[in-house]
Amino acid sequence: MALFGHLATFFTFAALVLQVFSMIGTTYNQPFLRDLYFVKVYTGSEFVIAGLWSYCTGSNSGGVSMCSKPIPAFDWSNAGGVGSYLDGISNLDRVFLANFILYWIALGFTFLALVITIMSHFRRGPDFLASLMTFMAFVVQMVVFIIILVVCIRGVNAAKGESASVSGNLGPSMWMTLGAFVALLFSSIGYCFACICGPGRVRSHEKV
Repeated sequence: MALFGHLATFFTFAALVLQVFSMIGTTYNQPFLRDLYFVKVYTGSEFVIAGLWSYCTGSNSGGVSMCSKPIPAFDWSNAGGVGSYLDGISNLDRVFLANFILYWIALGFTFLALVITIMSHFRRGPDFLASLMTFMAFVVQMVVFIIILVVCIRGVNAAKGESASVSGNLGPSMWMTLGAFVALLFSSIGYCFACICGPGRVRSHEKV
């Protein structure tokens, strides 16, 4: 049924949007971009937020004041200012690199699945391929979420251990990553049903 294909395509597109937004967060000190981060650590009136590419610092009264130059697989322990409290997650540069690469892999699978299903007009073979690709993207995206979640919790707890005045919380990009892999699961299931219920080959009367 085309309904399953359209629903799967919607979830795939939604996942792609969430992935892109999560990736570009904190890259520049601009509206919207500075509101997308994975973790926020603050002490007193100052705070630091971190994303995949960089970090930003600011104050509770003035908001974000500065964002660092984007660097692939940015290591959060290298964040300046209040970021010194994130020393508890130092020596995880390989983890950040692996997470960064996995994020791009998940994004690539999602994009290819979207292109395939749009170009194929919801036929059985391409739908099967799209279902497989979105499922692989779901698995990779879930691994990414787990990695970032563990690093965030470990970083916040380490920061709290440095000083009683330090606190932290998870940011919007974390929940968008969660939403992305849930959407990918739904899209994979939708493509699977579309593959089972959809047309597979041209019928004989359609060839005439």
